[in-house]
Amino acid sequence: MEPGDNVWNAWHGILRFGTITSRRKDDDGWTYFKVNWGNKKSYLDRLRNHKILCGDDHTLEEYRADQIHPT
Repeated sequence: MEPGDNVWNAWHGILRFGTITSRRKDDDGWTYFKVNWGNKKSYLDRLRNHKILCGDDHTLEEYRADQIHPT
């Protein structure tokens, strides 16, 4: 996967689609991607509610290669 490629991700019943904006390889051997997600509202609402209820913040800035899939 490369910048400009379209990808999808499923998180707690929310199916999201986006476009890779950057890619980097880490010392741990994984490749990480930044993604510009379309229609973020449902995802951000769910994250906010989870943080209020559980106190955990699961917001990601980068996604490991196994967390996204090419369309």
